[in-house]
Amino acid sequence: MNDQKIYRTDFLTANSFKIGLGSVFNVAGNYFEYNNCESSEEADGLALSMDFHIVGQDINDSVAIFERENTKQLELQF
Repeated sequence: MNDQKIYRTDFLTANSFKIGLGSVFNVAGNYFEYNNCESSEEADGLALSMDFHIVGQDINDSVAIFERENTKQLELQF
């Protein structure tokens, strides 16, 4: 099973320490570029899509944890 998370939650904001530190020394301004989508509908669609993918991934992780923790109980019942 691949445990690597492939979905991003940071496409609208910049959360990196390096970017934050670099913005302190930025004199020219306009350092951050948040939403680089062509339209607000595209940005909303991308955000909604990522939200659904993350929720699905959380459900998948929860099912895997439940199955791992309850395997012994299920084997004893049969």
